[in-house]
Amino acid sequence: MPDKPLEISLNMTAKELYDANPEYKKYQSADAQPMGVTFQGYDFPTSNMGEVIFHYSDDSFKIDQVVTILAMDKVTSEQRGLNKITVDFFFDKTDNGISDKDAYKKMISFFKELQDKGWMHAKTLSEPRLSPKDSFKFATKEDGYAFSLNYTYPLIFEQWLQLDDLQTWQLRHGADTFLNIRMNRQTDSSTGKRHYLISLEVFNEVELLQQIVPNDYDEPLTKEYSKLYDKLPEARLFIETEAIKMGLKIQQNQPDYTLPLVLKETGIDTSKSVSIDPYKITYEDFIKRQEAGEDMTPYYENKTKPNKPEITSQAKGRCPANQPCPKSGYWFTQAKSDSRAYFKQDDIMPSYLINNWGEVIWQFEGEKG
Repeated sequence: MPDKPLEISLNMTAKELYDANPEYKKYQSADAQPMGVTFQGYDFPTSNMGEVIFHYSDDSFKIDQVVTILAMDKVTSEQRGLNKITVDFFFDKTDNGISDKDAYKKMISFFKELQDKGWMHAKTLSEPRLSPKDSFKFATKEDGYAFSLNYTYPLIFEQWLQLDDLQTWQLRHGADTFLNIRMNRQTDSSTGKRHYLISLEVFNEVELLQQIVPNDYDEPLTKEYSKLYDKLPEARLFIETEAIKMGLKIQQNQPDYTLPLVLKETGIDTSKSVSIDPYKITYEDFIKRQEAGEDMTPYYENKTKPNKPEITSQAKGRCPANQPCPKSGYWFTQAKSDSRAYFKQDDIMPSYLINNWGEVIWQFEGEKG
């Protein structure tokens, strides 16, 4: 194995990755897949595992005992950056295994390093707003959600053993670099020895959106995301209703964070997400009353804002149905043929109860006919 650690960074191209690490050429591995995609990366034997330095923003972290590095790349574009890179490594020399106590110490040490470097828990807009301590309770309950576990919660060893053998922590650095840490804890039935395979999945904002938006989208990614955005308060209410049933407290003042690309291309600032008050109504009652046609505005946490759309109506040139028109002029929607019409600012944009399009979104065409 070369003396120099392999250097890697998010958004570099596959060519840049290989050019930066000529010493590791014999370990290169490319696996062509359907739909014009190739998995790029490196494979190392477990008898001679690699050492990697992963660069991001203006910092980096180092990983030992690496067995694979995997990134997805478009075959047709050598200049396409790698949106997601996965690094798999062991806490132990695979023949010898490792004690749970030693694995616990290694993980807690890694968490502390990341926390000192500014990594934060990456709570999504559909996750419950819980304290780090309650996130552990929620993650380990039978009906809980393991992805909600805040990595900054100082686990003691006994709590470490309570975690599922397939546990994931979600982190972010700033608002454009994301990291999923997956722990795969296994016991060799023939020897009784414990092994810990850790996967670090580092990805950017584009990849984050692709994980949220269904694969069969036709329009730009951020526009497809904006169609789902109005449903996120309901998704959060569902999971916060479950958390309250477990006796956990929802932190309603817990902030969200801005996704820069979404803000730039749609006008939606995800840090200003409007949530439904889980102490005023349960998810089941909310859906029942909403379907009955009740005005659900009073159940949102900020009554001075419209329930869905101060956020979505901010997007330049678009407006959901049943929301005030943000700008006077001609508007159209793809949900209905010959829909082009003139609306004045603050007019309520019409909806169509019977359509096969899903949510009705109006798009601005211009101020003149």
